[in-house]
Amino acid sequence: MSRKRKGSKGFSFTRLANIMVPNFFADTAPTITSALVGLRKDMCYAHQLSSPNPFALDERSFYVAGVADNEAVSRKMYKALKKHGILRADDGNGEVDTRKIGQSFIHQLASINVMRQRELINMLFWWEEETQRLKKLVAEERRAKEKLDQLKFARERIRMKKRQRPSQRRADVEADKDNLMEAFYGGGSRNAPPLAQTSSGVQDNGKPPEYYAPG
Repeated sequence: MSRKRKGSKGFSFTRLANIMVPNFFADTAPTITSALVGLRKDMCYAHQLSSPNPFALDERSFYVAGVADNEAVSRKMYKALKKHGILRADDGNGEVDTRKIGQSFIHQLASINVMRQRELINMLFWWEEETQRLKKLVAEERRAKEKLDQLKFARERIRMKKRQRPSQRRADVEADKDNLMEAFYGGGSRNAPPLAQTSSGVQDNGKPPEYYAPG
Protein backbone atom coordinates (compact mmCIF):
# COMPACT_ATOMS: atom_id res chain seq x y z
CA MET A 1 0.00 0.00 0.00
CA SER A 2 1.11 3.56 -0.65
CA ARG A 3 -0.29 6.97 0.21
CA LYS A 4 -1.44 9.20 -2.64
CA ARG A 5 -1.04 12.98 -2.82
CA LYS A 6 -4.56 13.61 -1.51
CA GLY A 7 -3.88 11.46 1.53
CA SER A 8 -5.79 8.34 0.53
CA LYS A 9 -4.12 4.97 0.32
CA GLY A 10 -3.66 3.01 -2.88
CA PHE A 11 -1.97 -0.07 -4.26
CA SER A 12 1.18 0.28 -6.40
CA PHE A 13 2.29 -2.74 -8.38
CA THR A 14 5.62 -1.06 -9.24
CA ARG A 15 6.39 -0.40 -5.58
CA LEU A 16 5.51 -4.01 -4.71
CA ALA A 17 7.70 -5.34 -7.52
CA ASN A 18 10.64 -3.23 -6.38
CA ILE A 19 10.27 -4.59 -2.84
CA MET A 20 9.97 -8.22 -3.94
CA VAL A 21 12.56 -8.10 -6.74
CA PRO A 22 14.78 -5.05 -6.13
CA ASN A 23 16.67 -5.26 -9.44
CA PHE A 24 13.68 -6.09 -11.61
CA PHE A 25 12.98 -2.51 -12.63
CA ALA A 26 16.52 -1.26 -12.21
CA ASP A 27 18.12 0.17 -15.33
CA THR A 28 21.32 -1.75 -16.01
CA ALA A 29 22.31 0.61 -18.82
CA PRO A 30 24.73 2.68 -16.67
CA THR A 31 26.80 -0.43 -15.88
CA ILE A 32 26.84 -1.50 -19.52
CA THR A 33 27.65 2.01 -20.66
CA SER A 34 30.51 2.29 -18.17
CA ALA A 35 31.95 -1.00 -19.38
CA LEU A 36 31.73 0.00 -23.04
CA VAL A 37 32.60 3.68 -22.75
CA GLY A 38 36.12 3.20 -24.14
CA LEU A 39 34.96 0.97 -26.98
CA ARG A 40 32.08 3.30 -27.82
CA LYS A 41 34.43 6.27 -28.03
CA ASP A 42 36.69 4.34 -30.38
CA MET A 43 33.70 3.37 -32.53
CA CYS A 44 32.41 6.94 -32.63
CA TYR A 45 35.87 8.29 -33.46
CA ALA A 46 36.27 5.79 -36.31
CA HIS A 47 32.79 6.66 -37.55
CA GLN A 48 33.59 10.37 -37.62
CA LEU A 49 36.88 9.88 -39.45
CA SER A 50 35.05 7.99 -42.19
CA SER A 51 32.45 10.76 -42.53
CA PRO A 52 32.64 13.49 -45.21
CA ASN A 53 33.04 16.06 -42.44
CA PRO A 54 34.76 14.40 -39.46
CA PHE A 55 34.24 17.45 -37.23
CA ALA A 56 30.43 17.36 -37.41
CA LEU A 57 28.27 14.77 -35.68
CA ASP A 58 25.67 13.22 -37.97
CA GLU A 59 22.39 11.37 -37.48
CA ARG A 60 24.12 8.05 -36.69
CA SER A 61 26.84 9.36 -34.37
CA PHE A 62 24.75 9.08 -31.20
CA TYR A 63 23.76 5.51 -31.99
CA VAL A 64 27.36 4.53 -32.72
CA ALA A 65 28.48 6.16 -29.46
CA GLY A 66 25.90 4.15 -27.51
CA VAL A 67 23.97 7.20 -26.32
CA ALA A 68 20.92 6.25 -28.41
CA ASP A 69 19.40 2.77 -28.33
CA ASN A 70 18.63 2.77 -32.05
CA GLU A 71 19.07 4.88 -35.16
CA ALA A 72 15.57 6.36 -34.92
CA VAL A 73 16.34 7.83 -31.47
CA SER A 74 19.71 8.97 -32.77
CA ARG A 75 18.00 10.91 -35.55
CA LYS A 76 15.65 12.54 -33.03
CA MET A 77 18.62 13.62 -30.92
CA TYR A 78 20.34 15.03 -33.97
CA LYS A 79 17.30 17.06 -35.03
CA ALA A 80 16.72 18.41 -31.51
CA LEU A 81 20.36 19.43 -31.08
CA LYS A 82 20.35 21.05 -34.50
CA LYS A 83 17.11 22.89 -33.74
CA HIS A 84 18.42 24.40 -30.51
CA GLY A 85 21.84 25.36 -31.92
CA ILE A 86 23.90 22.86 -29.93
CA LEU A 87 24.96 21.51 -33.31
CA ARG A 88 25.76 24.73 -35.14
CA ALA A 89 23.99 25.34 -38.41
CA ASP A 90 25.25 28.87 -39.06
CA ASP A 91 28.65 27.74 -40.35
CA GLY A 92 27.21 24.83 -42.31
CA ASN A 93 29.46 22.36 -40.53
CA GLY A 94 27.19 21.27 -37.69
CA GLU A 95 29.98 21.27 -35.13
CA VAL A 96 29.25 21.03 -31.40
CA ASP A 97 28.75 24.25 -29.44
CA THR A 98 28.48 23.31 -25.76
CA ARG A 99 27.85 26.95 -24.82
CA LYS A 100 24.27 26.41 -25.98
CA ILE A 101 23.69 23.70 -23.35
CA GLY A 102 21.69 25.39 -20.60
CA GLN A 103 19.05 24.75 -17.97
CA SER A 104 16.41 24.15 -20.64
CA PHE A 105 18.37 21.19 -22.06
CA ILE A 106 16.20 18.73 -20.12
CA HIS A 107 13.06 20.09 -21.78
CA GLN A 108 14.67 20.39 -25.21
CA LEU A 109 15.37 16.65 -25.22
CA ALA A 110 12.44 15.49 -23.12
CA SER A 111 11.99 12.45 -25.36
CA ILE A 112 14.96 10.69 -23.70
CA ASN A 113 15.39 9.88 -20.03
CA VAL A 114 17.66 11.76 -17.64
CA MET A 115 20.39 9.12 -17.71
CA ARG A 116 20.63 9.31 -21.50
CA GLN A 117 20.65 13.09 -21.29
CA ARG A 118 23.69 12.94 -19.00
CA GLU A 119 25.44 10.57 -21.39
CA LEU A 120 24.59 12.85 -24.30
CA ILE A 121 26.04 15.89 -22.52
CA ASN A 122 29.22 13.97 -21.72
CA MET A 123 29.48 12.90 -25.34
CA LEU A 124 29.01 16.45 -26.64
CA PHE A 125 31.74 17.86 -24.39
CA TRP A 126 34.02 14.95 -25.27
CA TRP A 127 33.54 15.40 -29.00
CA GLU A 128 34.08 19.16 -28.78
CA GLU A 129 37.51 18.43 -27.30
CA GLU A 130 38.18 15.80 -29.98
CA THR A 131 37.25 18.34 -32.67
CA GLN A 132 39.81 20.81 -31.35
CA ARG A 133 42.44 18.07 -31.33
CA LEU A 134 41.57 17.01 -34.88
CA LYS A 135 41.72 20.57 -36.20
CA LYS A 136 45.15 21.02 -34.66
CA LEU A 137 46.41 17.80 -36.26
CA VAL A 138 44.95 18.73 -39.65
CA ALA A 139 46.75 22.09 -39.51
CA GLU A 140 50.02 20.39 -38.52
CA GLU A 141 49.63 17.90 -41.36
CA ARG A 142 49.09 20.72 -43.86
CA ARG A 143 52.21 22.56 -42.66
CA ALA A 144 54.24 19.35 -42.76
CA LYS A 145 53.10 18.68 -46.33
CA GLU A 146 54.09 22.18 -47.40
CA LYS A 147 57.55 21.72 -45.88
CA LEU A 148 57.88 18.31 -47.50
CA ASP A 149 57.01 19.76 -50.91
CA GLN A 150 59.64 22.45 -50.42
CA LEU A 151 62.25 19.86 -49.44
CA LYS A 152 61.42 17.75 -52.50
CA PHE A 153 61.74 20.80 -54.73
CA ALA A 154 65.05 21.81 -53.12
CA ARG A 155 66.43 18.28 -53.51
CA GLU A 156 65.51 18.11 -57.19
CA ARG A 157 67.00 21.56 -57.77
CA ILE A 158 70.28 20.49 -56.20
CA ARG A 159 70.39 17.38 -58.37
CA MET A 160 69.84 19.49 -61.49
CA LYS A 161 72.56 21.96 -60.50
CA LYS A 162 74.98 19.08 -59.98
CA ARG A 163 74.46 18.05 -63.61
CA GLN A 164 75.26 21.51 -64.97
CA ARG A 165 78.57 22.02 -66.71
CA PRO A 166 80.55 25.20 -66.00
CA SER A 167 79.47 26.72 -69.33
CA GLN A 168 75.79 26.16 -68.47
CA ARG A 169 75.75 27.80 -65.06
CA ARG A 170 74.09 31.11 -64.23
CA ALA A 171 75.00 33.31 -61.29
CA ASP A 172 71.40 33.84 -60.15
CA VAL A 173 70.70 30.10 -60.29
CA GLU A 174 73.86 29.30 -58.36
CA ALA A 175 72.84 31.83 -55.68
CA ASP A 176 69.22 30.58 -55.69
CA LYS A 177 68.04 34.07 -56.60
CA ASP A 178 66.32 33.23 -59.86
CA ASN A 179 62.58 33.76 -60.25
CA LEU A 180 61.88 30.05 -60.12
CA MET A 181 62.82 29.94 -56.44
CA GLU A 182 60.96 33.16 -55.69
CA ALA A 183 57.80 31.90 -57.35
CA PHE A 184 57.91 28.60 -55.45
CA TYR A 185 58.41 30.19 -52.03
CA GLY A 186 55.83 32.91 -52.64
CA GLY A 187 58.34 35.75 -52.95
CA GLY A 188 59.48 37.70 -55.95
CA SER A 189 61.23 40.92 -56.77
CA ARG A 190 59.16 43.95 -57.69
CA ASN A 191 61.52 44.75 -60.55
CA ALA A 192 61.69 41.20 -61.84
CA PRO A 193 59.71 40.55 -65.04
CA PRO A 194 56.80 38.10 -64.78
CA LEU A 195 57.39 34.44 -65.46
CA ALA A 196 56.41 33.31 -68.92
CA GLN A 197 55.11 29.89 -69.92
CA THR A 198 57.14 28.01 -72.50
CA SER A 199 55.80 25.52 -74.99
CA SER A 200 57.15 22.70 -72.84
CA GLY A 201 55.17 23.91 -69.82
CA VAL A 202 58.22 25.23 -67.92
CA GLN A 203 57.97 28.69 -66.40
CA ASP A 204 60.57 30.95 -67.90
CA ASN A 205 61.94 34.44 -67.39
CA GLY A 206 63.16 35.00 -70.92
CA LYS A 207 65.48 32.00 -70.82
CA PRO A 208 65.29 28.98 -68.50
CA PRO A 209 68.33 27.74 -66.61
CA GLU A 210 70.14 25.30 -68.84
CA TYR A 211 70.22 22.29 -66.55
CA TYR A 212 71.06 19.90 -69.37
CA ALA A 213 73.56 20.09 -72.15
CA PRO A 214 72.09 21.15 -75.51
CA GLY A 215 71.72 18.56 -78.23
